[in-house]
Amino acid sequence: MKLGFNEATALHCANSSLMADLTECEKNGFDYIELRGDCIHDYLKEHSLEELKQWFDSHHLKPWAFNTLEYFNLRDRAGERDIDAQVDFIIKVCDAIGMKMLITVPTFGIKNKHVAEIREEAVQRLRYLADRVAPHNIRISLEFCGQPACSINQFRTAYDVVKAVDRDNVGITVDTFHFHEMCSKLSDLKKAKGKKLFAFHLNDCEDLPLGSCGDDKRLWPGLGVIDHAGIAAVLRKIGFDGVCTIEEFRPEYYTMPHAENIKMAYQVTRAYVDKYFK
Repeated sequence: MKLGFNEATALHCANSSLMADLTECEKNGFDYIELRGDCIHDYLKEHSLEELKQWFDSHHLKPWAFNTLEYFNLRDRAGERDIDAQVDFIIKVCDAIGMKMLITVPTFGIKNKHVAEIREEAVQRLRYLADRVAPHNIRISLEFCGQPACSINQFRTAYDVVKAVDRDNVGITVDTFHFHEMCSKLSDLKKAKGKKLFAFHLNDCEDLPLGSCGDDKRLWPGLGVIDHAGIAAVLRKIGFDGVCTIEEFRPEYYTMPHAENIKMAYQVTRAYVDKYFK
């Protein structure tokens, strides 16, 4: 299994930047990096996509996914036009540097819509987006978010959407924090096909009432209460052998020196993979 780093993990560390992330991830041994849109935009103020491509071409570290296209579903016409513009930019980036995946998250704050309505609309939107990016060999990975206000907040709902979309280039992201927070079930994960699990985000969570935690309550894996052994056992059973990507948003971790943050991120990710996927 390959090891990945999501730029959110060190986003607000002093001296953080895309180039700083690339340098430290390469130094520590990560295989892949998930690039944040805001980090790419900052990079392009002084650099070009061709420079970024040349960097990846000459290093072990490779681009894994664009993170994220936010709030893809249940948008008004203006919102849909904004999504189209973002997708145009994402395609441009992916084509330039050879990145082959886009992670998208659902819209928050939707009230008075039944799950069936949300599911049906999400299927149509993802089919539209999948057809837009397919000529560029880009995959879309739907990440459900484990918060009550999110329109798609459990694994089962998200996987039902992915199955109904029925496109080879549409799959699902499993984030251990989100899986834990809204009580997604291992029995549902067992029914999934490993090939439809496109992305895997690793983290842990404080022992607080389920559904109450924001991203600031994430922890390094092994320091919280998430059932990593159970999740990993199911992932092995369904044949997942992709990239394990550390993704943290904890304010205390942002106070660490940038290099120490990424070094720790690598160590805990390496330890997790060695423990559960050796």
